[in-house]
Amino acid sequence: MSTRNLRKAYGGNNTLPAPDDSEDDYEPYNKNKVSAFTYAGLELSSGSEEHNTSEADSVEEEEPEPQPETTKKKNKKKKKKQKKAKPITNDDEEDEIDKSIKEINALMGSPVPAVASTSEENQKHTLIPEILVVQQKHLNVANELKKKFGTDSAEDRSKRGNRQAQLRIQKKSLIVPQIENLAAFPKVGLSMSVARRAGGCVYFTFDHDAQYRRRQQRLLARAAAGRAPDVAPEEAQRHMHVESMLESADMMFRIEEYTVANTLIEQSIAYMQFVAHPSFQLTDPSTRLEYSYMENRTFHILILKYLHLLTNRACHRTALELAKMLLNLDPTDPLAILFIIDTLALRAREHQWLIDAVDHWSKERNAGFLFNIQFSYAMAHYHVAVKHGGDTSKADDLLQNAMLRFPTILMKLYECANVTPSAKLQAHTLFNSATERMTRNLNDLIFLYAKFTWSKWREPAVFEWLKQNAEALADRYDADPALQERAKVLVNEGLNLFRSWPDEVIRHLCVIKPMSSLLVDGAVPEVTNLVASDPSPPNQGVNRYGYTFGPQGDSRTAAQSTLRELFSSLLPNYAVYAPPDLE
Repeated sequence: MSTRNLRKAYGGNNTLPAPDDSEDDYEPYNKNKVSAFTYAGLELSSGSEEHNTSEADSVEEEEPEPQPETTKKKNKKKKKKQKKAKPITNDDEEDEIDKSIKEINALMGSPVPAVASTSEENQKHTLIPEILVVQQKHLNVANELKKKFGTDSAEDRSKRGNRQAQLRIQKKSLIVPQIENLAAFPKVGLSMSVARRAGGCVYFTFDHDAQYRRRQQRLLARAAAGRAPDVAPEEAQRHMHVESMLESADMMFRIEEYTVANTLIEQSIAYMQFVAHPSFQLTDPSTRLEYSYMENRTFHILILKYLHLLTNRACHRTALELAKMLLNLDPTDPLAILFIIDTLALRAREHQWLIDAVDHWSKERNAGFLFNIQFSYAMAHYHVAVKHGGDTSKADDLLQNAMLRFPTILMKLYECANVTPSAKLQAHTLFNSATERMTRNLNDLIFLYAKFTWSKWREPAVFEWLKQNAEALADRYDADPALQERAKVLVNEGLNLFRSWPDEVIRHLCVIKPMSSLLVDGAVPEVTNLVASDPSPPNQGVNRYGYTFGPQGDSRTAAQSTLRELFSSLLPNYAVYAPPDLE
């Protein structure tokens, strides 16, 4: 407590000295104030107080005598000396503290220098390369829409009117910012917890309570019994059971109710982020949400559906950022994001980013062998060369090498772009011989890639560049027997690439199959999927709650599934018995 407060509390009437920059008419703030304390022990100097007050009154009546300047300077010097005296006592106290610390260190040992936080931050940044770091400004679709179409004044007024929801949105960093009725979401059923911490990463998992588990088990039982989930969107939204909402969304996609399906997808994502752990940060490179946990798969599938919907609405930059986010949440790429991320980068015109990313993945994942990566990589080099006014020879070599390994893609691009190739290209053996020996699996994937990217190849300058390189490669092929032998080897390697679809590709196809008509005019190949929230479950999956697929469990064979489909096609009313829903 300061001396001024003490004088005020104790009733002392001694005035404090005027400040250095004060004028001659300075008056103390506690003049003529009466003490509020009545304790006898604090009133020992009552006589002196009366004497002081009388003196103060007399001084007030008389004119103040001017003081010489020397006294003011001396007072200033005294004050400075008093101010300098304080750190001396602190040094003494610090010496005593240092002595005690040294004695403790001698007994217990010296502590480790406190640099853990800095090293932890550095470790986070080294977990993934800079090109795969998720940026918050691109993760929010509202920013891209505002950049493309400007600011809507009505929308801004509604946002200002719901300030509390906006603060919650900023805190949670919601992917779907237009969902503002967060308070209406139930706070029971679904939650998130930290599973473990390892290697500088934090692994999260979604948790189901007892009521949520009962709904999930009924959903799986209906699917295992061959019955459609048949969950009304309103019923799924009332309980906020995200797996049922996902089933309802797929049903809406099939009957082309795209607005309802899109709303279900957005609400499901917003709810899963609403119940997420406070430390679950999508932009943090150390955040993990493993697909192997059955409870986590729905979030991955919802994000994959949502990014396809965004890129279909020309929000390509946000879709690309969501793809990077999925690769960060589970670097094993359980949904084959590498099959689509090059298309997203081309649509977003992030050509230099695609080049850097492919250079990284070619070392880490052997991505250079994928047909989509090879063609998109060549186009990215072409755009970068044209942008900087440089030579496109490297892009030409990359494109011709890609066509040597996968020559059938050229004809698929012509077909999707509704352009008739020249007679020279139509009759050339390089672009036609491989089609007869190509497997159906590879043919379907190549056609799907052509459907995804034909609009980028159809741009006039790019299409002319594609045509020139195709004809140049045909001339080289006819003139060089060594190139013909090399082409045969490369084509055989490409044909063996997708003899059967990997599980990651099957999952991706299962996710986008209900959306096939909206995305690529039905070009997604046929795939069989029982549950929308768990397509092609991984062999080493984690089923913490012991969910089963009906009485037959996970041991149900493919023959039984085929037999059920046969009876269903012959008898439309055929259905295996399944327990009725209780709710």
